[in-house]
Amino acid sequence: MTSFTRTRTCFFLCCFLSSLELPVTSQTVVQSPQAHSAGSQVITASLQEEEYASFRAENPEWKFNHLAVDYRNGNVYLGAVNRIYKLSPGLEVQVSHETGPDEDNRKCYPPRIVQPCSEPLSLTNNVNKMLLMDYRENRLLACGSLYQGICKLLRLDDLFKLGEPFHKKEHYLSGVNESGSVFGVIVSYSSASPDMLFIATAVDGKPEYFPTISSRKLARNSEEDGMFAYVFHDEFVASMIKIPSDTFTVIPDFDIYYIYGFASGNFVYFLTLQPEMGGGPTTGSSSTGREQVYTSKIVRLCKADTAFNSYVEVPIGCISGNVEYRLLEAAYLSKAGAILARSLDVAPDDDVLFAVFSKGQKRRPRQASQDSALCVFSLRKINEKIKERLQSCYKGEGTLDLAWLKVKDIPCSSALLTIDDDFCGLDMNAPLGVSEMVRGKPLFSDAVDKMSSVIAYVYKNHSLVFVGTKSGRVKKLSRVPVEACGQYSTCSECLGSGDPHCGWCVLHNMCTRKEKCERSSEPRRFASDIKQCVRLSVHPNNISVSQFSVTLVLEAHNVPELSAGVNCTFEDLAEMNGLVEGNRIKCYSPAEKEMPRIIVDKGDHQIVQLYLKSKETGLAFANTSFVFYNCSVHKSCISCVSSPYQCHWCKYRHDCTHDPRTCSFQEGRVKKPEGCPQLLPADRILVPVNVVKPITLRAKNLPQPQSGQRGYECLLTIQGNEHRVPALRFNSSSVQCQNTSYFYDGMEMSSLPVELTVIWNGDFSIDNPAHNKVHLYKCDAQRGSCGLCLKADPLFGCVWCKGENRCTLKQHCPYPENQWLEHNGINSKCTHPRITQITPLRGPREGGTLVTIRGENLGLEFREIQDNVKVAEVDCSPIREGYIPAEQIVCEMGKAEKSQYTGNVQVCVGVGECRPEFMAKSSKYYYFVIPRIINLKPSRGPVSGGTVVNITGSHLDAGSNVSIMFKDQPCTYLRRGGQWLTCRTHASLNGCGNVSVSVSIDKAHLQKDLRFEYVEDPTITKLEPEWSIYSGHTPVMVTGTNLDIIQTPLIRAKYNSHETLNLCQVLSPTSMLCQAPELPISLARQQEVPERPNEFGFKLDDVQALMALNNSNFIYYPNPEFEPLSVSGVLELKPGSPIILKGRNFLPPTSGGNGKLNYTVLIGEKPCMLTVSETQLLCESPNLTGRHKVLARVGGIEFSPGVVHITSDSPLSSSAIIGIAAAGALLILVIVVVLIAYKRKSRESDLTLKRLQMQMDNLESRVALECKEAFAELQTDIHELTSDLDGAGIPFLDYRTYTMRVLFPGIEEHPVLRDLEVPGYRQEQVEKGLKLFGQLINNKVFLLCFIRTLEAQRGFSMRDRGNVASLIMTVLQSKLEYATDVLKHLLSDLIDRNLESKNHPKLLLRRTESVAEKMLTNWFTFLLYKFLKECAGEPLFSLFCAIKQQMEKGPIDSITGEARYSLSEDKLIRQQIDYKTLVVNCIHPENEKSPEIQVKVLNCDTISQVKEKILDAIYKNVPHSHRLKASDMDLEWRQGRGQRMILQDEDVTTKIEADWKRLNMLFHYQVTDNAVMALVPKQVTAYNSVNNSTVSRTSASKYENMIKYTGSPDSLRSRTPMITPDLESGVKVWHLVKNHEHGDQKEGDRGSKMVSEIYLTRLLATKGTLQKFVDDLFETIFSTAHRGSALPLAIKYMFDFLDEQADKHSIHDPHVRHTWKSNCLPLRFWVNVIKNPQFVFDIHKSSITDACLSVVAQTFMDSCSTSEHRLGKDSPSNKLLYAKDIPSYKSWVERYYSDISKMQAISDQDMNAYLAEQSRMHMNEFNSMSSLSEIYSYVGKYTEEIVCSLEQDDAARKQRLAFKLEQVVAFMSLES
Repeated sequence: MTSFTRTRTCFFLCCFLSSLELPVTSQTVVQSPQAHSAGSQVITASLQEEEYASFRAENPEWKFNHLAVDYRNGNVYLGAVNRIYKLSPGLEVQVSHETGPDEDNRKCYPPRIVQPCSEPLSLTNNVNKMLLMDYRENRLLACGSLYQGICKLLRLDDLFKLGEPFHKKEHYLSGVNESGSVFGVIVSYSSASPDMLFIATAVDGKPEYFPTISSRKLARNSEEDGMFAYVFHDEFVASMIKIPSDTFTVIPDFDIYYIYGFASGNFVYFLTLQPEMGGGPTTGSSSTGREQVYTSKIVRLCKADTAFNSYVEVPIGCISGNVEYRLLEAAYLSKAGAILARSLDVAPDDDVLFAVFSKGQKRRPRQASQDSALCVFSLRKINEKIKERLQSCYKGEGTLDLAWLKVKDIPCSSALLTIDDDFCGLDMNAPLGVSEMVRGKPLFSDAVDKMSSVIAYVYKNHSLVFVGTKSGRVKKLSRVPVEACGQYSTCSECLGSGDPHCGWCVLHNMCTRKEKCERSSEPRRFASDIKQCVRLSVHPNNISVSQFSVTLVLEAHNVPELSAGVNCTFEDLAEMNGLVEGNRIKCYSPAEKEMPRIIVDKGDHQIVQLYLKSKETGLAFANTSFVFYNCSVHKSCISCVSSPYQCHWCKYRHDCTHDPRTCSFQEGRVKKPEGCPQLLPADRILVPVNVVKPITLRAKNLPQPQSGQRGYECLLTIQGNEHRVPALRFNSSSVQCQNTSYFYDGMEMSSLPVELTVIWNGDFSIDNPAHNKVHLYKCDAQRGSCGLCLKADPLFGCVWCKGENRCTLKQHCPYPENQWLEHNGINSKCTHPRITQITPLRGPREGGTLVTIRGENLGLEFREIQDNVKVAEVDCSPIREGYIPAEQIVCEMGKAEKSQYTGNVQVCVGVGECRPEFMAKSSKYYYFVIPRIINLKPSRGPVSGGTVVNITGSHLDAGSNVSIMFKDQPCTYLRRGGQWLTCRTHASLNGCGNVSVSVSIDKAHLQKDLRFEYVEDPTITKLEPEWSIYSGHTPVMVTGTNLDIIQTPLIRAKYNSHETLNLCQVLSPTSMLCQAPELPISLARQQEVPERPNEFGFKLDDVQALMALNNSNFIYYPNPEFEPLSVSGVLELKPGSPIILKGRNFLPPTSGGNGKLNYTVLIGEKPCMLTVSETQLLCESPNLTGRHKVLARVGGIEFSPGVVHITSDSPLSSSAIIGIAAAGALLILVIVVVLIAYKRKSRESDLTLKRLQMQMDNLESRVALECKEAFAELQTDIHELTSDLDGAGIPFLDYRTYTMRVLFPGIEEHPVLRDLEVPGYRQEQVEKGLKLFGQLINNKVFLLCFIRTLEAQRGFSMRDRGNVASLIMTVLQSKLEYATDVLKHLLSDLIDRNLESKNHPKLLLRRTESVAEKMLTNWFTFLLYKFLKECAGEPLFSLFCAIKQQMEKGPIDSITGEARYSLSEDKLIRQQIDYKTLVVNCIHPENEKSPEIQVKVLNCDTISQVKEKILDAIYKNVPHSHRLKASDMDLEWRQGRGQRMILQDEDVTTKIEADWKRLNMLFHYQVTDNAVMALVPKQVTAYNSVNNSTVSRTSASKYENMIKYTGSPDSLRSRTPMITPDLESGVKVWHLVKNHEHGDQKEGDRGSKMVSEIYLTRLLATKGTLQKFVDDLFETIFSTAHRGSALPLAIKYMFDFLDEQADKHSIHDPHVRHTWKSNCLPLRFWVNVIKNPQFVFDIHKSSITDACLSVVAQTFMDSCSTSEHRLGKDSPSNKLLYAKDIPSYKSWVERYYSDISKMQAISDQDMNAYLAEQSRMHMNEFNSMSSLSEIYSYVGKYTEEIVCSLEQDDAARKQRLAFKLEQVVAFMSLES
């Protein structure tokens, strides 16, 4: 049994490893990025030195491609090149099946085994692309690369070939010959129904042959015909998805690589790698050298979905350590397992997907990055993401987002339905792409060895993953990434890792699997739980380094039996034998020579690991920490005895030791800090300098020096110098430093603290824990006056020695005691106080001023001066807080009498009577003044405050304290002078308004009627321009309100928390000119891209609201950069030559295209004239010679590109001229003059040419910018429009209206829509006759004969032909099969006639000259309605709306129909018209209460145009026929206070100049922005007046009548009559352009003098704007793949018919066939629809829109033509406009025709079924009796001719058709 298990294990590893690509031979395998299979010639593995079986192919070149293992018996099936092998579990070959090589060529389709192939054949290998086990039928599916990828079905037992289907196209999976390109998943439904096979494959550029993903029938019978047939297939839908050919035009080598696939729940999933469709054609082919970006996606399909409506794809990837991993390498589906499930928040049996990704999104086959990551995805979360996206899509949010399948964005459609977990899609909103990436959870990444395969399973609740790498290694990962158990070095790491395979092998000290641990079954030898790890303790656990061979007892827990013995090891210090006693082990500490050295700077201990080493294994299996300590590193007693180790202090040896026995004396041992010798804390020790004095210190435990030991000393360090002083120990508690004097340098310090240390025996220091210091002092330092001397610390003992007038120690004063002054002595009052300074010197009479008096000897106590201060004879009360003894008095002034003006300051020191020697008088005088205020400026400021107000007056600098009040609010005082003071206002508490201003100086209140007005804060409404350059300093015009109330406005920018400011200059209350601040960005970081600041705004006093503007789009462009003029820096020039400065960024790329910077270029001192382009400044050099420095300035930049050296080159030297003059050669002189003139002229023309070139460059870039801007605007407009449409739907006409508009254009109520109208007495006969006639029409012989006869009549006009064709089609609407048959006959006749008459075959179907041609148009009209509605209608409507919106963005002339924006040159306004866009707020005409609607109009719009625009906005989603009419409404302008004004195109205010009357426009009425307008029913007031006007009139104006009766005001036809002069007055009407066809208007007067062709660039701008919409329409029409449906059958059927006819007439010229198809469909049907969208939609088409659509239609016709377009300057502008695009459109058309011809032919049976269905759907649209009656009118006209023709025709004679017709005639003409 054991051996069997072992074999199985071995087998599993072999197979697994082989699937992981483990090349054991020297040859490594290079694999395509999408491969997921093995590629080595050997299957083998060697793991942990055990040999396993191996298998090697007989031919080394036959690579192994795929491997499958039969889980029931372990048999291995190997798919290799040219072979399929069956191996036993031990990898012995049981049977092999040959699959190749064979003769083949990949280009042969169908392959040569089906039909002969013209390509050269060669012997080709058969690569195995898919190997699938079909357990149910006991067979193996093996698909190869030969013969376009056919598959074999082999019996599992013996590889007997059960079947090899190859004869149908469904049997060819794909011609790719790479092994990793196909993936299949077998899906079972029930035991009753057969299985299905989902196949996904790369298509290798052949999308028309191979679907990329499909579901096939897996028949039970391997030879059944339906094997691999699509599960479902009809002409519209199939269970497959093909890559559209359009995708290959974007990315030529596009393909989808399938890495992995699986089924789970109700779904099938495939993991893919595919190129991203984003960058247009340039990103595509690798041949272009650009790298393609790839995306990994997961694709999901419902198992039961036959139409693939459930197709959803989601991007996947993961991010680990800020690195993106997006290229899928391999994947594997597994269960989560309990432990992983917890961290992923899923259930243990949920499916999870392990995936290996490599770094980035770019595939580089050669130098591929080795960086890869393993990630895990929860399948449930992927499904939730898909469900979320489905729900949002069915709400109409976003687009289908599947670029490779759709090529263009298709919006989601909304539908009300519930989407649950098992939702399988509808034929709408499918297939669907999710744009947001699902991020996996990274488990492990490796930057060195790339992972390339993965497998996983659950073991003991743990999810285990194995990955294989490119270098052939296997890595195993548990929930925490681990390579193997062996990587854990400790028991706790091993058992804490969570790896269920790992345990701790105790005596081997290693992490391993249990079976690898010797004797693991014995107790405690193998630990599988962290609590079972060995624990070790030791006693003692520390010893001194001076203790040797100490016995240590180790106690071990969880150790196995240690009978083999153990060793104890102290790291690398020592190892000795251990004595085992149960679980105790005795060891000895190291001997002396093995002890560690512990030195002072490393601390007092060292921790060493003590290991137990098993003698059985020689390995350490347990350890604990052990400490060696060293007491001797401590040099002070307190640190020694405070150590955590056993340290003692020997005070007599001044030594720290672990062994107290070594101390000299018993009483010398110290164990506690209290016992240490130490100085006790002392009061301040004061020592005067140069005085001999002892210092006595209190201490405790002072040792008595023993014999041979030296005594005590004091050590003082003064200003860096050591002073040793002998000291005397009185007893153990007292020591005295002997009598000595001390000194320190300098008089800056009055005292100096000095470090003090007491030592004995030379260097034994006594601890000084209180850090006692000695303070040396000098009495006379910093004490120059008596008062300062007596203020000193009394302990200093300083006195003022009067005789010497200095501060000194008592003993140093040579005078008797009565000559001293000392603090608190008998004489303690300093005489002769002195005043040195008074501030302020002026103050108000009212008092309250705080006067500061500074001086000497101003008393030592406050009471001495308390009532003794007078200023100018006025009492001044001292303030205690301001008093500094002896130095300063601060007192508050009392009130002065009016008679008091000035006086000095008097201070008397002392209490009681004032003696003269204690009196001080100032030399300076204090004055009483009367402060006054006169004015304040500015007198107004913002409500937010911050205004600096300047108040003028007199004596405003008097007094000590100023306060300014604005009513109840203070104004913060700033500064003052004699005649002014300034303060800053606070924000107003009471809003706007006037406040009174008052000033107080001390107790004086200054009153004057001054007022300050708080006004509304400034606002900013506009910045122009909204850009600058990085360096700033470009002008910005700021518009706003109340800007003039700000004194110094600043403009600010903030970027990355740095702020810059710049100045603004106020021009008026509403405008100021600012210099843009620079962008605070370091030079190093200045990029080449525009940057937006984090904040942009204004510092306007305290107005916070504008500090950062919320709506600012201010942007900074890169600075202009100049190149040096030349390499040397000097440019040689001739006078008058232009200087060209080159560089970049000269014209910022602003959105408006008007990005001009103000350049100044100085040549020397002189500026020069400049012309600027993007990369050049052209400077016309001033008239200078010599060397001059060039300096360019712009914004905040100044740069010198070098020096110009201008050398004179006078055309003729003066001597020559004199010589010529002397010779009198007048002729030569004339020639010289001519030459000079010519040279100057040529120089000027060069200059002009250069300037023109630059101007043209500028113009071109302006046009490009205009296009860009217009496109961006339009995109947003169209986006708004389409988002509105989504809700309401496109206003499609119903089928009947649509067909009537195409069949009978211009006829509103056609008889075929009404019941037949005949007099009652004739009704019966007429109906009988018409029924009989209907039978004849349904007779093919009659109908053909009838049509041919009519066409032969001369009087049968073109209009009649079209009418008959349309009438016949309305009759045959219910019998479309018959109509199609007749049409084919007629067309066949037409082709015959055309070729017989020797007309050029290309002219066929070009014009509607026959009934057949009009019938063909009508046939397509009937059959393409569904296609129009589902596919083409949307882009056509978008184009129409885009044109309409674009035209209406600029002026449109109401009368001529010309517009500023146009595609048509004829309809282009050819002059500059100034206009402004206004927004008007409109009241809904049918609901006054609803919110106002904002409508954009132009101020040059006529009133009718405004009404139309308002109606467009109000009825945005309403079909045109359901709206109110502009002509029935008046436009009412509602102004304030109930005023209302009716605006009209013409009224009494209309201006008339000469004989021209101009229609009223909005600016005529001076309508403002945001005006309120209302549409009201037409009124009869003739004049504009307030609505209470009594003036009325009886008739509407002629003009209104005209509008009323001529339809749309936009229509050219309707308005042109107005240009003809009014018969009564002879006045002509005009709007924007006076019509120049009138004789009196000359061409030159037409608007501006500029060449009108300059405005043709506007055509280009308009064309660029509309380009996307034109492209979308053409792309939809010329594409065979459409959303949810294939190409309409009618197109394929008719094109095949034309090809048959060409074959029949042997026409093989492809141009002719192409032209026939173009004339048949695009020109017959599509051009008509494009030119007339009103045939399809309920809309109104104006003349300008019509003109633009005509240009698009013409382009469409040109695209379908095969002839070359020779274009020249005389070509019409619309041809030139699209000349560049037509070649690519032509290629679309060619591809379209080619794709259609490649499609499967439609059988007549299928076509007839389709036609019958169409007939049934529209059975009763027309009244057939009325139609027959209309056709009969032609019979009445040509009865004889028709009867004659019928009698001559054989078939008609047989059927007696002439007789039947005569019967009809009889009935119809029968009178009662």
